[in-house]
Amino acid sequence: MNPPFLYINDWNEWTAGKYSRGEGQTTDFMRRKSNYSFVDQYNPEFNRCIHPMRGGYTDNYYMQMAQNIRRYKGARPLPVNTGAVDVAVDGAFDDWKAVAVEYRDTAGDTTHRDHKGYGGLHYTNTSGRNDIVTCKAAVNAAQVAFLAETAAGLTPHTDPNWMLLLVDADQNHDTGWFGYDLLVNRKVVDEKTTTVERWDAAAGAWADAATVPLRYAGKSLELALPRDLFGPAAAELAFDFHWCDNPAELKDPISLCTDGDSAPNRRFNYRFLWKAE
Repeated sequence: MNPPFLYINDWNEWTAGKYSRGEGQTTDFMRRKSNYSFVDQYNPEFNRCIHPMRGGYTDNYYMQMAQNIRRYKGARPLPVNTGAVDVAVDGAFDDWKAVAVEYRDTAGDTTHRDHKGYGGLHYTNTSGRNDIVTCKAAVNAAQVAFLAETAAGLTPHTDPNWMLLLVDADQNHDTGWFGYDLLVNRKVVDEKTTTVERWDAAAGAWADAATVPLRYAGKSLELALPRDLFGPAAAELAFDFHWCDNPAELKDPISLCTDGDSAPNRRFNYRFLWKAE
């Protein structure tokens, strides 16, 4: 079969029906005592709802939908970075023009939330801070450099959980913190220096790995990590990376996207591919 269209359902699926609880009986529904109840269509394991939820199955079915859409429609070939690029971490940023591959994130997703909900709820979220819009990475014999750009001027580096960079250096989800082996900027030293931490599986915690240069000005931030943090030097290099700003906590990948900004969105990663020539 090769259908030209697919219909995907449902965003939020319920059994069509309102059921009485019986005389004098109520149930807690949407923060109110109700004489009626609505039945969800499936349990979490066999759920067909696409929408993400807080807790429970989180965004598992949303990610599954994205995966299957890509299988059906196909995807563009991943761009490959080629050649060594020498980036000086000096706050000038002009040398990044030599890097052609750009990774993008949706703009405008740091808008603060202040709206009424159902059953007396009021939804408030003011964690949106630095709106990450574009990213780049560059390789030479000594370092792997990263650039992040925001829609408006960057806030000070003294802010909590400021412009965190997570790297899956071996592209193996079974190693590291939910796959991420390196964490940058969790402990920024000053406006010119930051730290890299490596996940210590035995301790179940992040451990200091290196102190590295950092510069930021206006809407741009650049930093560079030692090349040896990515394994032995070779003619090719591949890793995944993810930027986020102002998550309330570092509990799991979902916590990276429920507050602040996440680039790319939700649990997706950018995939960096590089060849010497």
